[in-house]
Amino acid sequence: MPTVNVIVADSTTESREYVTSLLESSPGVNITDHARDGREAFELVRTLQPEVLLVDANISGMESTQLVEQVVLENPGVGVIILSAASDMNLMRKVMRAGASDFLVKPVTQDDLVTSVTEVFHRVERTRQHMAAATTGDLGPKGHIITVYSPQGGSGKTVLAANLAVSLAQHCNGPVVLMDLNLQFGDVDLMLNLSPEYTIAGLAQKQGEIDADLTRSHLTDHESGLKVLVAPSTPQYAETITVYLVEQILDTLKEQFDYIIIDTPSLLQDTTLAALDVSDHILLLTTLDLLALHNTKTALEMLQQLYSPDKIKLILNRSNADVGITPEDVESTLGFRIAAYVPSDGRIVVTSVNEGHPFVLGHPEALISRRIVGLAYDLMGQQPPPDVGDDVVGAKKPRAPGAAGFFKRILLGE
Repeated sequence: MPTVNVIVADSTTESREYVTSLLESSPGVNITDHARDGREAFELVRTLQPEVLLVDANISGMESTQLVEQVVLENPGVGVIILSAASDMNLMRKVMRAGASDFLVKPVTQDDLVTSVTEVFHRVERTRQHMAAATTGDLGPKGHIITVYSPQGGSGKTVLAANLAVSLAQHCNGPVVLMDLNLQFGDVDLMLNLSPEYTIAGLAQKQGEIDADLTRSHLTDHESGLKVLVAPSTPQYAETITVYLVEQILDTLKEQFDYIIIDTPSLLQDTTLAALDVSDHILLLTTLDLLALHNTKTALEMLQQLYSPDKIKLILNRSNADVGITPEDVESTLGFRIAAYVPSDGRIVVTSVNEGHPFVLGHPEALISRRIVGLAYDLMGQQPPPDVGDDVVGAKKPRAPGAAGFFKRILLGE
């Protein structure tokens, strides 16, 4: 790995020297200078253009959030890592929204610090390469990344991801790949009745060598024309999949595929956040039950703090379930428009899962299939064909008087 140039910014001498000592003994890391306050840090970054700026969250002279924002705005080829004495979720959200690359809580170990610096360095290198390519006009092809996420287990996330990916493979003129990022318990291969020879775990053994050919060799073919990158076969391999590896894989997939669909776990792991960061669309899936809506509200608030609302599409699964909660209640309570409704059809879905045959192929005439195909066309920015129809959202049920107010009181404490 090339040398990583780092500036350490901390107002406390003892803390500054400790962080410096952790990095100085690491090969490939060069401490170019130190800053004692935020303004000095900003000027040093402007002059020296390091790859990484390490900043103490309580640095004097300038709020850390303001420093991050100014550094990233004027120097997009510099990565910023925040070191905080406390695990402050509110601060973490603020600095990450401002553009920080990572957030570490003190006391930090040498391994954690070096790993963070290394991963941020690789991300910065890709940013600088992209900036150079933009200057010369040589940007090349860019695939669209669509990540399916739900904070609630059992919401139908994998079913949606698999059938949406197959729909895109069938209706898109270009190649499509499905990536299973549920690294411990991914079952996309079962959903699609695949017998993979390779999984993403095989790529973990070759970090630093990832290129288009190597990534393609680890993909599994599906009868629809879809390519699939399968999750590890056993949970213990999940720990070998790093954020850096996920970013490398996605970079190579974007070079080869028009659409990359990512299935994720409900737990917001680092690898999941890495996928969300580079996604063009985040499909946030929810259902008509109180627990799911409570978790969706929390997740939606976090996603809106980290990303543009235009990037998020709220998908209501089992939208025709008669459970006393209507889609209008959901929109009113969450304060967010539902982008698509996927109706419930237990007989078709369960049979599809048991047989490993996507229902968009086995039952293309079913309303649930037409809705997912319609969602695929919406994501492609195209009008669906007449046999699909344009009713992607679907009709709303009448709302019971006062229902929305009741759910708001339950979920929001109003």
